[in-house]
Amino acid sequence: MTVLETHLQTIASSPRPGSGRIAFFDLDRTLIAGYSILALAVETARYGAARGKLKEAAGLLRDVSRQKRAGKGPQYHQLVTRVAGALTGLPESTLSELGERAWKNSVARSLYREAITLVEAHRAAGDHLVIVSAASRYQVEPVARALGITDICCTQLEVQDGLFTGQVIAPLCYGEGKSLAARRMARKYRCSLADSWFYSDSSADLPLLKKVGMPVAVNPSEKLAVHARNNQWPQLRFDSRGMPQLENIARTLLVAESMVATTAFGAISRRVGVSPNRNANRITRLLGDIGSGFAGLDFEIEGHDKLRRDRPCVYVFNHQSLLDSLVLAHLLREDVVALCKKEMADKPVFGQMLRLVDTIFVDRDEKDQAEVLKQSLQTLASGRSLVIAPEGTRSTLGEIQPFKHGAFLLAKRAGVPIVPIVLHNVKDALPKGGLMLRPATIRVTVMDPIPAQAIGSIRACCRELEDRYSQLLGASDQAALPYSATA
Repeated sequence: MTVLETHLQTIASSPRPGSGRIAFFDLDRTLIAGYSILALAVETARYGAARGKLKEAAGLLRDVSRQKRAGKGPQYHQLVTRVAGALTGLPESTLSELGERAWKNSVARSLYREAITLVEAHRAAGDHLVIVSAASRYQVEPVARALGITDICCTQLEVQDGLFTGQVIAPLCYGEGKSLAARRMARKYRCSLADSWFYSDSSADLPLLKKVGMPVAVNPSEKLAVHARNNQWPQLRFDSRGMPQLENIARTLLVAESMVATTAFGAISRRVGVSPNRNANRITRLLGDIGSGFAGLDFEIEGHDKLRRDRPCVYVFNHQSLLDSLVLAHLLREDVVALCKKEMADKPVFGQMLRLVDTIFVDRDEKDQAEVLKQSLQTLASGRSLVIAPEGTRSTLGEIQPFKHGAFLLAKRAGVPIVPIVLHNVKDALPKGGLMLRPATIRVTVMDPIPAQAIGSIRACCRELEDRYSQLLGASDQAALPYSATA
């Protein structure tokens, strides 16, 4: 049993006092890999550069570069002050927008999978969840929203008449400032800090770590690690995000090379007269088998016998990662054609591969989809199946997005079943926005096929299946945790 698994069991089995408990979480290097201030600084610099403030933007980016080398400490305070100064005179709504950009472009893909599991363990135990961070709320709020945490203690930036003054309101939520914020939160919930947890990476948080009853060092700095060992505090190491190891880099390069080689093989095969269908099946099998092997993917498949039992059919799946195509190639192997957004056709190598396997490209801005419908029905009539992501886009954490109706319309018109495939954790191997692959065991559930005759109202069937995906993913995420919430 890993250290994290043991800790999760401790959370579930620890007695909960009548007044309740609070689980406090630091943000940087605890919930996310790296520092959110750097992402916000980059977006602030871009915003300034776009408005002609090139000198100021360059200076801010130099500070970002120095901070990346230095980590936390005095220079962290300097960067906070520097960023706040760069925001002087801006409307508060602009900083909220910059914070959302930082989340979308950088922070979202740095959210530790282990941290999500940790937060969910405390939620299942009935604890109050609080993020307490030196970051501003514009950095913290997108993370808190994704994790379903409503209570935030953070550094405040001064606003007058809706505009930033460039000043930071003292005290920062840092060091003793975090202790003050935590005490206020404990009074709000009438909880004792002695019954509370606090997760942090930094020795700067020792004032609060010493006050709570259950201090936990997460990815600790050298100084905090020594203090944690001396005081027998738990230490957790998260590695699902952050700087890749040499193995991850090597696997990513191997998968990229396998895609290039497979595409070249397919192009040559087509030129020498191999039939398009046979060629597409070869490419699919090569990508699925060799690619998943290089990526270090293992598979746990529930309902494997349903995968190819009712062909032709319309496969639907939840879109989690750019790696979904490799996973589906491994699962489905042959006689499948994907529907894909038109923009992917122009991607180097990948676009050529998609064309070689007869992918049907969809222009989502085009209102008249008659040609797509025609191609899709012809594909099903030829005996090949379709594979479609009804969400149309990936979420950050894998939560289900609204299903579109196209797959259900096609299945009903063609008189073929829908086979729902649930991908549980492909995002662990390659999160949204990520570039480096990480080995993972991919969990897959194949639901019972939905016969065409059972599709009455397309809208109702679509909504019902969307709900089933949400319920199954929610239940499986809890089941995957190595503890019992009622233990």
